Amino acid sequence: MFVAPNWIEGWLIQFGIFVVLPLIIAVITGLIVKRKRGSKGLGIVSVGLSFALLLIIMMPIGNVFWHYSYEVPSVQEKIITVQEWQPRPGINYDNQGTMVIDNAGQLMLITTENEGFLNDENFLFQKFNTRDIFNDLKINGTYKIKYYGWRNGFNSGFPNILSVEKVINETGTENNRYGEYFGVKFAR
Repeated sequence: MFVAPNWIEGWLIQFGIFVVLPLIIAVITGLIVKRKRGSKGLGIVSVGLSFALLLIIMMPIGNVFWHYSYEVPSVQEKIITVQEWQPRPGINYDNQGTMVIDNAGQLMLITTENEGFLNDENFLFQKFNTRDIFNDLKINGTYKIKYYGWRNGFNSGFPNILSVEKVINETGTENNRYGEYFGVKFAR
């Protein structure tokens, strides 16, 4: 079974991908330029320029590496009981005390075990049915879900639901009412 890295391991991995690897390549490039040109100043400038260029190149490569090395292996199944849907972290009331929620991707599912799951569209996993999953996961229902990712307190990350695999128990549930979740909400 996949074991998610803790926040320090995740930070070290990302720091290595985004900073250490480009820095090593930039220093090697600077040493080569210094030897070929015989100029210490030109070597330092080439280190800075190549480091900046490599950072720009490594950001997308590092994100894909992170996805394929950590998120894809972490696709797991779990049985959950839905407690509620609530606005996801970062969606707050404005100065007038209103909040606008206009799609299911702005909501977070909370289970009876106090776990949070996002319900985002994801191109890499070919998931484009966020509203369908919202409709399928009813309050007080028990479901087997497939998800990827893990709770990461370092950058406030939550696992993302990919699909509802099986309905375990829907006794005492009712369909989610859109008016309770979507539209303009007022601060209480």
